[in-house]
Amino acid sequence: MRRFSKIVFRIVFATVLGVCLSVLSGISGCKKGVQDNPVPTEIVPAATDPAGEETPGSVEDPTNEPTEEPTLVPTEEPSATPAPEEPTDTPAPTPTPTPEPTETPTPSPTPTPSPTEAPTEAPTATPTAPPTATPTAEPTEIPQETTFTTANGLKYTVSGEISASGSTFTLKNGLVLDFEAGSLAGSYNRFALKYSATKPLKITVKYKKSGGEAEDSFFLEAGTDLDFGGLVSSYLQNGRFTELKSVTVDSIKKSQAQFTLKEITGSLVPVYNEKLYYVENNRFKVGVQLSWGGGLNYIEDKTCTVSGLTNLVNRHDTGRLIQQSYYGTVGNSEYTPGSFNGSTWAYNPVQGGDQYGNASRLIDVNVTANSVYIKAQPQDWSLNGQITPSYMENTYTLTDTYIRVDNRFVDFSGWEHRYAHQELPAFYTVSYLDKFTWYNGSDGWTGAPLTSRDNLNFWGDPNYADDCRFYVKNGNTETWCSWTSSKDDFGIGLFVPNVDMLYAGRFSYNGSKSATDGATNYVAPLVTYKMTSFDPIDYSYLITTGSVSEIRGVFTANKDFATNESLHKHYQSMRVTEIDFANLDFSSQDGMQPLERPYNTDVSYNSSQKAARFKVTNASDPQVYVNYQNASTPLYAENYKTFEFTYKIPENASLDSYACDLFLCTGGKTAPDGSERTRVSLIKDGQWHTASVDLSSLSFWSGKINAIRFDYFDQCSAGDIIYVKSFVLK
Repeated sequence: MRRFSKIVFRIVFATVLGVCLSVLSGISGCKKGVQDNPVPTEIVPAATDPAGEETPGSVEDPTNEPTEEPTLVPTEEPSATPAPEEPTDTPAPTPTPTPEPTETPTPSPTPTPSPTEAPTEAPTATPTAPPTATPTAEPTEIPQETTFTTANGLKYTVSGEISASGSTFTLKNGLVLDFEAGSLAGSYNRFALKYSATKPLKITVKYKKSGGEAEDSFFLEAGTDLDFGGLVSSYLQNGRFTELKSVTVDSIKKSQAQFTLKEITGSLVPVYNEKLYYVENNRFKVGVQLSWGGGLNYIEDKTCTVSGLTNLVNRHDTGRLIQQSYYGTVGNSEYTPGSFNGSTWAYNPVQGGDQYGNASRLIDVNVTANSVYIKAQPQDWSLNGQITPSYMENTYTLTDTYIRVDNRFVDFSGWEHRYAHQELPAFYTVSYLDKFTWYNGSDGWTGAPLTSRDNLNFWGDPNYADDCRFYVKNGNTETWCSWTSSKDDFGIGLFVPNVDMLYAGRFSYNGSKSATDGATNYVAPLVTYKMTSFDPIDYSYLITTGSVSEIRGVFTANKDFATNESLHKHYQSMRVTEIDFANLDFSSQDGMQPLERPYNTDVSYNSSQKAARFKVTNASDPQVYVNYQNASTPLYAENYKTFEFTYKIPENASLDSYACDLFLCTGGKTAPDGSERTRVSLIKDGQWHTASVDLSSLSFWSGKINAIRFDYFDQCSAGDIIYVKSFVLK
């Protein structure tokens, strides 16, 4: 019921009641007048994630250690091992019969080097929210006949559970602004608002269009004197509105907020090609797919001379755009997650669309001579056609030497999210670009040697996932990477400052140059970040093309273009200290990073022994994988003739004697297969011993050292323990 209606009712009722009392003096039993309905109680659901074990794939409390989230993958890959309750440990795109977010640029010829341009700030249509507005006077109830006028002359009346101070309205459950007939009469496809709000809001704009009426909803950030632009939902189909009817304003969590509408206008903006809108200069041709949330789906280097190589970005489906993707809660009182690849999947806004092929919604677009600005409302990856309460913004700006991308994301759900590995961005290339290159040291931008891999496996396969993670070392700011062709030394590079890990791999590698092929390569620079409702995530990155040396040269010349400091607001570091891989020292916990993929083994650091502790959890083939591929300078078998490890087996171990097997993975072998191994006898007496293995006598010990699988007990019982202080190659 409207407040002003209640006031009139009270006055009339009181008058009648007075007359009755004066006439019927002395008669008792008259009923009390009807009271106003109470203002609804503010409801703010406690949408916290359930607490769980601090292990990969389990639900975690936001205060615990980060849990890595799955990434989106191509559709042809065999499914990853399902996790019953949570997404996988790191973003691991896994294919399904429906489109999935993935990205794949295609290789192009080495461009002629051109002078490096100073980075320029890209235009952005929506400003970051300034300080919140506050009402200037005590709110009062609004008489029914009150008419308000916007700064551009539109007249409206208001209703709802509200009060006002001037034209600033206080609302809880809803404020309805009904506009005078004929407001914004004409032919338009875009709304623009100037407003102030003390809290984030949702508005619903009702308008007339040819053949009837329609409405669209938008989110508004909190702040003072802000601008917002939004397209009608039928924009890409050339939809237009002819008259403004009303605007309904709601606070996100039904809590009290103040709102001032200063101006609302309509305009007719060009309807760009929904499939592929191009912006280009003499060097680059870049395509933006407006029908898939404005993700990048085309990058061509016009100087490329590699035959048949044009588009470097795989656009096989909605998942394979260079695009934004984020991970949040795995469920709360308001949100029920979906599933993907047999696993419960987290809240996952994806710019292109969902796994079923439903496209994200285009909210706004603005094109200049050398840039494109996009705002989109993404789909939730695991759910079917469920648009998320969030906005993604991208500004793509072209220069003669690079493409700059400025990203912004705001979640309006109001939910409590958890720490997760965020893809910044998800980046896919054509299969032809088979070689992944990055700087794996801690002395960046000095021209130090690079590390390359041309044999990466599928990042979503749990057997290879660890081999696809490349951690950034403390102090390193040279955090770029590239996918190039090992045949032509030409490809595409990505530089995202201030990230902690590069997660990369190849899917169904076939060397195809086609941008629509199912095979693809992938990389996602990651940070462990907690998505926080209403708090924007802002970051920028550069893309360039050419040979590995040319790519590095462009990024070096522009290494200070952005800091991405905002990524560290809600952040937990994954960075690692520099490790001497030839002398792995487990006397401190920092040295244990190369120990991966424990099987039937509990791996921990034991502070009393100052050593790594391997405890048998199941007596069937316990083992630990020692990964040498993250060494800043690759290690080669020809330089090392002996392998030594210092160990202790407690006297209370179950057997009298033990032996271990070493599976050696060198050259092109990255996973053990049993054909290249050697056995060592161990001593059980509670004392420290050093075992020495002669590697020079092994015919298969040659080439790059990729890994050693340490099967520490050939025969054992559950609960048996071995302590290891070091692994040394001499």
